[in-house]
Amino acid sequence: MRLLAVTLAVPALLLAWQWWGDRETEQVLRPAAAGVAGRSVEVQCQTLWGALLDAQGREGEVFFDADGIPEAKLFLTHPTCKRLRAFAKRRRHAELDCLRTVDWARENALPVGSDCYRHASPTFYAVLILAHEAYHTAGVMDEAATNCYAIQGMAWTATQLGAPADEAQLMALAMAEVEPFQGTDYATSLCVPGSGLDLHPETPDFPTELPIAPPLGRGGRRGLASGATSASP
Repeated sequence: MRLLAVTLAVPALLLAWQWWGDRETEQVLRPAAAGVAGRSVEVQCQTLWGALLDAQGREGEVFFDADGIPEAKLFLTHPTCKRLRAFAKRRRHAELDCLRTVDWARENALPVGSDCYRHASPTFYAVLILAHEAYHTAGVMDEAATNCYAIQGMAWTATQLGAPADEAQLMALAMAEVEPFQGTDYATSLCVPGSGLDLHPETPDFPTELPIAPPLGRGGRRGLASGATSASP
């Protein structure tokens, strides 16, 4: 009986530990997501067990109703939450150090498949996904527009998770560099300075406004999220 009790206790403790870790991560991510969205939103991290049974190929999602109104909640897969949790626990991130050596003025400065891309991309994609799904909760439905807004909100999002400003800017630069290679659903030729998707076309700064400031919410534009009421994060 004692052996049976121990055998049952181990998975129960593991479940409790996973549950606690997921809730802790959600609380860490929620303020950053709310700041991007410009409204109060919840973050739901997929459980490890949910990930083992998940056959869908997505890193996050937000549900819209029949009228195009988004839920005030975003879902992130277990691997994405795990990367974001690890990111938030460290002040500096060695996997991003190579971004400091990139010549950003050069064409194709960060080739997809390069050593630097392989080291850095899991981290900067995770931060992008958080900002991307937060913009969906702001009411932005088009994936390419959402992606472009998210790139512009990445640096602020990263700083809210504890990254220093210089590192956060490099992550946004890296994502802007590889954005054209993300595929037709997520890439657009308009994700450039001065375009209709530039949240601050009045300034030369792109993708990050300097000094780094909170995104304006609602996709960066007043009233863009029809039906998504603004609230203090």
